[in-house]
Amino acid sequence: MRHLNTKKMPLTSLGSFLAILIFFISIITSSTLYNDSYSPFDNWISDLGSSSKNPTGYIYFNFGCILTGISIILSAIGLVRWKTTDHKKNNHIYLSQCCGVLMALALIMIGIFSEDYGVIHRFWATIFFILLLIFVTVTNIALKNHISYMRWIWYYAFISIAIDLIFMFTFSLGVRLPILEWLAVFSGLIWLGLIGYNTLKLEKPQYQ
Repeated sequence: MRHLNTKKMPLTSLGSFLAILIFFISIITSSTLYNDSYSPFDNWISDLGSSSKNPTGYIYFNFGCILTGISIILSAIGLVRWKTTDHKKNNHIYLSQCCGVLMALALIMIGIFSEDYGVIHRFWATIFFILLLIFVTVTNIALKNHISYMRWIWYYAFISIAIDLIFMFTFSLGVRLPILEWLAVFSGLIWLGLIGYNTLKLEKPQYQ
């Protein structure tokens, strides 16, 4: 059970698991307090952070976004553990870390500038989904040939990438399908959790 010791847990694993836990708690809490009926098929995720639509629970969602973003920053920084003797791949990992941090900052901004802020909120939400796509793609490329990268996680990343692309494409066409936003966010979170799980299996930095 030594892997449950957070003092020994890799930063990527700790950050990933915290991000998932915090986001799920904030979603459940804020949706429970939502004024009207709430459904992933009818409501955007950010509706939970609207003070007019969710006057009792909006603070939990917005604060959850901020804490989730901070956790993702920790996870991205911890990807340094995946570096090898391949300098080209290490550059990809560094790029992945930058994308992860920027994506997390966009999520924090979503928490600060909630749906109440209109166009500012939509701007940061758009940046978030673009950076989520880049983060997953670049990380998958960087880790593809790493001897410790689990192949099934590599394949799963393509599912997350595809969902994110489909959501952004349909949204750009004005098609209202909130469920695609939910799938994009949660498939991305699942991928982050899988990266955390895979990192947990690294007893020490691996070399090719």
